[in-house]
Amino acid sequence: MTHFPTDPDENAASIVNLAEVLYACLDAAGARTVIEVGAFHGKSTRELLDWASADGARVIAIDPAPEPALRELGAERADLELVERTSVEALGELDAEAIILDGDHNYFTLSEELRLISERATASSSRMPLLIFHDIGWPLGRRDAYYAPERIPPEHRQPLANDTYLVPDDPGTVPAGMPFACVAAREGGPRNGILTAIEDFLGEREEIGLASVPAFFGIGFIWDRRAEWAEAVAAVLEPWDRNPVLARLEANRIRQMTERYRITKLLDDLEDVRGPRDELLRALADSRALALSEGISRAVRRGDPAVTRAQIRAALD
Repeated sequence: MTHFPTDPDENAASIVNLAEVLYACLDAAGARTVIEVGAFHGKSTRELLDWASADGARVIAIDPAPEPALRELGAERADLELVERTSVEALGELDAEAIILDGDHNYFTLSEELRLISERATASSSRMPLLIFHDIGWPLGRRDAYYAPERIPPEHRQPLANDTYLVPDDPGTVPAGMPFACVAAREGGPRNGILTAIEDFLGEREEIGLASVPAFFGIGFIWDRRAEWAEAVAAVLEPWDRNPVLARLEANRIRQMTERYRITKLLDDLEDVRGPRDELLRALADSRALALSEGISRAVRRGDPAVTRAQIRAALD
């Protein structure tokens, strides 16, 4: 099976851009059921189903507000179960050998997801499943984002910034950069960001391993070192975990991407100003009053006026 990166000319935000590592870990863990939290439009879900069909596995997609394309995929594929509920409502009732957590990217939601998964594993006297996390790097590793902030208890929400922009190395918000609808107003600090939630969950759990692949906004893997498949998963991840070359490439990609966003925003803002200005200049260029003023100026000063309609038209051209 051949995998192709999704949206290569945009953010390359899909987790299946790391398909070779992702599917190798699912194979190593012997996953027969995979839960995907945050399936959205179903692009990654479709590729996940291609892997599943080759391995005789099945996929459960959890999304409280799926796009029409995901609903169509659910109707098309018998090996896909679509759960239209929040992850916090659904995870306490579902079992899988692997769970991809790529839903609401904030500390509270991910902490609740991890709690539910851990409690279900304990109740069934089983090991924790292989857990895969997207976006553990910049910008959401240390900064909450909210798809629906009203679902988060007020005491667990960070101060919000709406319709704002982010760039690396600035913990606040900026006038132009990567756009976000709703994020924490500042990066860092306690209970902020999904990497922070993962680290707090691990705490003193020495039996849980953590690997971080610094590519495509950061992809994390945690697994129980006591599981019979643990060594196989660790072997897959070892060359990728915190790889310094990947980290430098990702940092460079992020800077170029945010600079592109920044320039696009500045050009859009300039166009917002330039449009009304040009309309005013066109009106002046066609103005009979300005034509009369030019004639009077030439007659009185016996020379060209300071501003002429020809100069205005030349500036517009």
